[in-house]
Order: sequence, then structure tokens, then C-alpha cells
Amino acid sequence: MGSKTRKREHDSGSGDNMSEAPAKRRRQINEEHLKLSKLYEDLAAESDDVRLEAAKQLIVKFSPENKPAAKEVHSALGRLIKGLCSQRKAARVGFSLTLTELLRQIFGSGENAIESLELDVAAIISMVEEKTKVEGNVPGRERRDHKIGKLFGYKAIMQSSIVIEPKLSLECWNQLLDHIYGMARDIPWLREECGMVLVEAVRSLKSRAQYQKCAEEVIGRLSAFKLVSTPEGVAVWLTVHKSFEHVLPDGIWHAKNPLAKKERARLAKILKENFQGETENGTDGATKTAAANPNPSFTWDLVLSEILRRDEQSRSNAKETTEFPQFWIDVVDSNLFSSTSSHERKAWGFKLLSSMITQVPKWAVPALFSPNLMRTIINQSKKEDRFLHTAALASLKAVQARVQLESSSASLIFVALTTRYGSIEFDRTTKTKTLEHVLLSADDESLRKIVRHLNSLVLRPESEDQTVADSRRQIIADMLLNTVRSYKRYDELVEHVTEKDNWLRRILEVLVEYAYFVPSQDAKTSKVPLPPISERSRTMFQERLSSCLTKLLGVNANSRAAFALMIVGMIRSKSTSSRTLNLVFKADSPVLKTMEEAFQVLDAISTQGSVAGNKMAAEGFMLLYSLTLLQVYNGEGDAVMMLDDLDASRKAMLKKQEDSTAEGQDIFVEIILSFLGNPRTLFRRIGEEAFAIFASEISSEGLQSLTDILDTEENLEGQKELFNQADDDAEEDQSDDESGDESDVEMIDGEPHDSEDASASEVASGSESDEVDDEESSEDDAELTQFNNLLALTLQTSKPNLDGEAPEESSDESDMDDEQMMALDPHLSNIFRQRSKTTSKKKEREDAKQNVVQFKSRVLDLLAIYLEKQYSNPRTLNMLLPALRRTRANANKQIADKAAKMLKTFFDTRTKHKAPLPKPEEVEEVWEVLKGIHEEAKLGGGAKMHADACSSASLYVVKVLIGLDKSNYSGVVDVYAETQKQWFTDRKSPLQAVLFTQFQNWSLNSRQQGK
Repeated sequence: MGSKTRKREHDSGSGDNMSEAPAKRRRQINEEHLKLSKLYEDLAAESDDVRLEAAKQLIVKFSPENKPAAKEVHSALGRLIKGLCSQRKAARVGFSLTLTELLRQIFGSGENAIESLELDVAAIISMVEEKTKVEGNVPGRERRDHKIGKLFGYKAIMQSSIVIEPKLSLECWNQLLDHIYGMARDIPWLREECGMVLVEAVRSLKSRAQYQKCAEEVIGRLSAFKLVSTPEGVAVWLTVHKSFEHVLPDGIWHAKNPLAKKERARLAKILKENFQGETENGTDGATKTAAANPNPSFTWDLVLSEILRRDEQSRSNAKETTEFPQFWIDVVDSNLFSSTSSHERKAWGFKLLSSMITQVPKWAVPALFSPNLMRTIINQSKKEDRFLHTAALASLKAVQARVQLESSSASLIFVALTTRYGSIEFDRTTKTKTLEHVLLSADDESLRKIVRHLNSLVLRPESEDQTVADSRRQIIADMLLNTVRSYKRYDELVEHVTEKDNWLRRILEVLVEYAYFVPSQDAKTSKVPLPPISERSRTMFQERLSSCLTKLLGVNANSRAAFALMIVGMIRSKSTSSRTLNLVFKADSPVLKTMEEAFQVLDAISTQGSVAGNKMAAEGFMLLYSLTLLQVYNGEGDAVMMLDDLDASRKAMLKKQEDSTAEGQDIFVEIILSFLGNPRTLFRRIGEEAFAIFASEISSEGLQSLTDILDTEENLEGQKELFNQADDDAEEDQSDDESGDESDVEMIDGEPHDSEDASASEVASGSESDEVDDEESSEDDAELTQFNNLLALTLQTSKPNLDGEAPEESSDESDMDDEQMMALDPHLSNIFRQRSKTTSKKKEREDAKQNVVQFKSRVLDLLAIYLEKQYSNPRTLNMLLPALRRTRANANKQIADKAAKMLKTFFDTRTKHKAPLPKPEEVEEVWEVLKGIHEEAKLGGGAKMHADACSSASLYVVKVLIGLDKSNYSGVVDVYAETQKQWFTDRKSPLQAVLFTQFQNWSLNSRQQGK
């Protein structure tokens, strides 16, 4: 009642003063009041910048330097202390910061002491007590906020150092300790925060001798308040131990050291907050347990950091022994990750891993990946429904972050995750990309170590089972390939790629050794793969090596053939000079002689750097020779013949004679086509690269052989024509037992690792024309009808009617007995054998169509290269009609799209690159091309794509003719007029008017531009 009266008197007095003051003064007072209220409001803002600005302004306003009124300062301190009890999230941070700094300024120096401010440290402590006191019956949440606010008030006093500077007040120090220790003992959920305040208080003593008594008081209260055997008690003890070791009492920890080996079990139990059975110095007072905490106590970090600090000190003193690895096993791994540990404690463990992986020095990194931890992280990562799945993934993210911050730690982490308690299948098991990300972030030196480690895992895949070993070796090969594909710093690497210990060279050597060699009898046991490399794995290593080369073709090295030369050079060198490796490839003397001659030619070209004075030709031949030799080592017999063809082509170029040149170029085109037919992406890339290099040397006959392929029928006959297959039908018909399930055609599928091949398979799966579909459908119907007729005749039954209703059964029909069924069995077997043969032929037809379509697609890629490189070459005109025929309505859709796109790009080239139009010497041939295009326009079947392509092609040829002689325009008009007359008179003509309208528009524009 009295307080309310005083408040009313105060308000009344204020009102009297305000009424007596002038209006201007009252306005200033109100403005100051509003401004001050806004600053206090901003102290609780979510934004750090807003809070800091408000704190800055308040500290300046009430700083002794600005001579504030004592009453205002007193009021401000009270307001700041009350603000510590706010429920707003950021309030305690803003109010505590401001209070701490303001206390430091007010009590820090006696020179600028605020006049009439009768406050000392004891009064401030009392003010905290008073302003944070809970009065009356208030909700639990508000009561909780006031207790936190009280602690933050004590914390602000401690952090401001006004208790010890400029003059030590041991009485106030002890008073604060009693308050804080009391809260730690009596309020379990606030114990950790109290511990942090005490730790910071000890650190504020800065190891100064004059504060020894303060440290003694801190330590003495651990036992008095029964907090020795708590995480916070350990934290305080270790902090005092670091600065004031001599004040620590005996009999509490062995050798006064909680980190001693003899104390590990007790320390682990305390850190886990298992207080059952714990007593304080023989008393029966057990420590109160707080509610479950989702985060481990700050003491964990303090303890682990301290053990690391001591280890670092030992290492700097040339002592090799370190405590951290075993300490981690004892206190973290066996404590938090044991099979009996709760989910909450395992979650603590994951958070400790996330925290420590970013802090520990490199030498300590492997120790973190301990057995129980690895078991738990693998189990929790692999399934989303696991309780700690998210926590496990978060810790793996932290592992990746360590490598990103310090790339040199990649090898240590990679080895730890793939050996002992981990596995090379870690990514597959955990369904993450942890190992992949570690590889991507590794520096060159770490990559070199990782490759060496992976090589050791190929030799010893930690399983004697051949299937398991094959699987793990494939995972390793995929990792090596992915490293080559994903590496981003090739510009820095290529200069040093010839170094023996370079990671890239080492990857290529590893793949070469397992792809083409086996250990000899002289090889050390440790270098012999166990179990041996299977044929399946050997083929897999060859494929991964091929894919590496595909990537390296795009690397800007000194030569396009640099890496291909390096690989065949490795194979050749190891096969002739290695005592521990034997080449798997075996061949007769003539083959070996051909290969040796090819190597000699390759050496000569590489040394000379040109063929017939052409450096680009040398690049092309080195690529083709290298990859053809690699095909020979892969065991592909046709590759030996290709070496002879390559030599003939090279000699033809050297002779520079017209007759031999044409022959040599035709052989060259055949070689390119054979590379295109190879199922591996690498060989197709090489074929395209070589074709681009030799584009200017390709003869008309060579181009004709390419365009002829586009007109090949997309069926079995077309496949036999393209791939030189013998007709095996007669042989198949000789034996009824042969079902014809297998096709002799090599499927031209790409490697599953390359996106280019995915598009190739899409080409093969494209929709065909209605005409072809109808034809095949009718064939299938006829075959099915024949099968049903034979079956019905044999069983002496009738087929269902076309309307789906079964005919009436004859009264003479009856079920057959066993003898009759046995007699029918040979006939039925023969009928179903014929049906199986028919089904197999259908599959064979489908495969043949796919193969031809895919091959046409790759030929179009070559023609696109030629059109790009040789835009001004008159021979490009001869490629227009074959490409236009591929855009007809009845053509394969994917091939049609590709051909139309190729032509569109070609016609737009002049606009983009200002390339000159071709100037053919034989004008009559150009006129024939124009007329042929107009005839082709009539055969498109009404397809818009075909009509547009024909119109553009016609205009292009018109431009060529006008470019030769403007007087040719009248002849061009005659050609268009003749076509238009036929179109007008034939009402059923499929030719579309776009052919004429585009010509008219072009003529108008050209006339206006004066062309």
C-alpha cells in the first residue's frame, strides 16, 4: 500500500513539475522519454545491428564522460536489470551487453565518477536481487524468466570485472559465488548456464597471482555446494587447474586431474550425466538431475579441447604419445555410442563429432571415426525412418565441410571412412555421397594419397568372395573415373602430368595395370590381387579407362592425343620392361609385327609433329593409331586390319597423288565409320575428332559413302549391308532345333556412364512411320494366324470367330486320352519351336532397325561436322538431298529431327560467322541440285519439317547460283515457275506453298537491298 502511495505521489509531483515547466521544456522531456523508450525497445530486437546501435547510444548517453544525472543513471541500471527478465528472445543478449559495458564505465575509473551516484558493487548486487524478485502468485513461465534474468544480472557484474577492478572486493566476489552456486545446486535446468558463468569468471582472473584467493573461493564451493561430480564442476575444476593449479585440493580427483586415465570411467559417467549413486565427499547428497537436454554440455567441448591442448604440447616437446585417440574411445565412443546407450546420448555423440571434426588438428582426425561411432552412423544413415537419421546426415555434412575448409585433410578422412570400421561401400550403404564429396574437395597431394590407398583396396578388397571383390573393385574404378571427370583444375595440372607420382598419371597406371596385366611369378605377394582380378573386372577396368580418356580428350593439353599416347605408351613400356607384370594380350607373330610397325609409325609422327607438312593431320593420326592399338589390346581382331588401313591412308596422304589420294581417303572414311560403330563413347569421340581434323581432305567419294548410309533401309538387309554380315538364314533353316534367339549383329549401345549414349538409345526407340508400322503389324498378324491355324489343325479344334464368340462344339468331339496326347507331343513341340523361331526373328528385325537408326544418327554427326568445318566447300551441296530425304514424313522421327536441325544450323552459319558461300566450278551440277531439291519437295508426304527444310535448301542453292552470276536469277525463276505450274495443276500435290512464298519474300528483300 505504501509503495502505491509513493508511486502516486511521484506521479503527482511529476505532473506538478511538468505543469510548472514551460511548454518547450515539456516537449523536450517528452521527446527524450520517447527516444529512450525506443532505445530500450531496440535492445530486444532480433537484428544484431539494431541491438548494437541501441546499446551504443545508451552507453554513450549514460557514460560518466557525458555527466549524466545520478538519478537517470540509477533509473537506467534498474531498467536494464528488469529487461533481463524479458521473455523476448534477443532481450537478454541486448540488455546484458549494455548493462555489462555500462557497469564497466561507471565503476571502471574514479576520475569520471558520476556525481551524487551513491552506488557500489554491493548495491548493484542488491539491485539485481530486488529487480528480479518474483512477487505474488505468477505463472511458472514468468517465474522461470525472472530466475534466468537474475543469473544474467550476476553474469553482467562478473563480466564487467567491477568486483576485481580497479579494486578487488572479495566480499562481493564471494557473495556473487554464493548466489550463482546456489542456483546451480537448486535449479538443475539452470546449472549449465551457471557453470558457464563460473568458468568465465575464473578466466577473467587472467592467472594473476593477486586473484589466487578468488580462485580458492571458486574451488572451495564445488564441494560445499555438492557440484564436484557434475559436468559443470569438471569444467570449473579444469579452468582453475589451467591457471591456479596449486590451489586445487587433494582427494577429489586422482593427481588433481579429471582427465587422468584412472578417472576415465568416472569422468565418462559424469559427462553422460548419470548421477545415480554419486555422492559428494562421502555425503549422501545426490546431485539433482535436470530435464533431458538435446545438446551435450559445454563441458564436453572444454574437456576435449583440453586433452587436445595437452597433446599438442607433448608433440611440440617431441613426445610422440598422444592421449586424445584413446580418450575419445573411452569417453565418447564407448560411452555415448555403446549398444545400450539411449538415442538422446547418441545424438549428443553426433553433435560432438560435428563440432570436433572442424576443430581437431589433422593428426587427430582419424581418431574421431571410432568403431561404435562408425557402426551407429552407418546404421542411422541408411534408412530415413531411423530415429537419428537426420543427426547422422548432419554429422556427415560436417565431415564434408572440414574437407572443404582444409582440402589437405581429405586423405585422412577418406582412409578413415573406407578402412577398419568403415567400408569402400560407405556411400552405397549410407545412401549418401560423402566419399564423392571428399574426393571432389581434395587437393592434389591428398588425391595422390587416396589413389594409392584405393590401389591397395583393389589388391585386398577385404573379402575372399569373388563376387564381392568384383563389386568393390567396380566401386573403386567408378571413384577413380568420377575423380577424373569432376576435377576442376586441369589447367594447373597438365604441365606436370608427366610426373610419375602425379595423381592423374597414377590413376591411369592403376587402370592400365588391372585392365591389361596380370602379376608375374616374380611379383611380391603384397602386389598380387587376392582374390585375382576376374575377366569381368578386367573388362570393367578397360571400360573405365576408356571413359577417362573420353573426358581427357576435352582437356586443354599440349596435344589432343597426349593422354591417348600416354596410355598406349604405358602398356607398351610395362609389357616390355616390367618384371612383375605380364601382358594378358597374346597374339601370333604377324599381329605382333603389325603392332610394332604401328608403334614405330606412331613414334615417328609424334617426333616429327606433322604428316605431309600438316600438324593437324599428325594429331588425327596419333589419335587414331593410339586408340586402334588400344582396341587391339582389348582383343578386338578387326583392329589389326584397321592398323593396315591406317597405314595405307597415311601413305596415300604422303604421296600426294590424285589416284592414290582418293583411295587413301576412302579407306580413311571407312576407318572413321568403324570407330563410329564401336560401342564405347571414346571411340566415337575419337572418330569425330579425327573427322573434324581431316574434313578438308575428304574426297567426294568419301562423302558419297557417308551419304549413301543415310539411304540405307532400316531393316535386316540394311544392317547386313552396313556391317558386312553374311546371310545366315539358309544355315538357320537347315536345323529345326536352332531357334535363332541370338542376333549376330553387335548392338551399338553406349556406355551406361555417358549421357551421349542415352540420347543414342532414344534415337533407337523413336517412333517409325505409319507405313512401316502397318507393314510389320500385318506381318505379325499373318505369323500369329499361321500359328493358330497349325495349332488348331493339330488339336483338331477351331479358332475363335473374329467377333470373339467360340463356335459350337461338335457332338463327335471328346477329351483325348493319354496315348493320343503322347502322339500329339512331337507335333506340338514342332509348332512351338516354329513359333519361338518366329518371335526371335521379330526381335532380330527390331534390333536391326535400332542398329541402323543409331548408325545413321552418328553419320549425321559426322556430316554436321563437315558442314561446319567446310561451309564454303562446293562438296557440301552434294549433302543436301540425302539429308532432306531423312526429313520426310515416313522417316524415323529422331533422325528427321536431327537432319532438319543440322540443315538449319548449316543455313544459318553464314549469318553467324560471315562465311563465304561455295563457288563451284561446275555450274550445271548446281542447277541439278536445285532441280533435285524441287523434285524432293514433292515427295515429303505433307510433313511441315520436310517442306521447310526443302524451302531453305532451295534458297541456299539459289544464293550460291546468284553469287556465281546474278544473271542466273532468270534461270532460278524458271525452275520455280515450272515447279509452281505443276503444283497448281495437280490438286493432290503434297508440295507446300512455303517453297514459293519464301522465294518471293527473299527476292523482294534482295531487290530492296540492291543485291
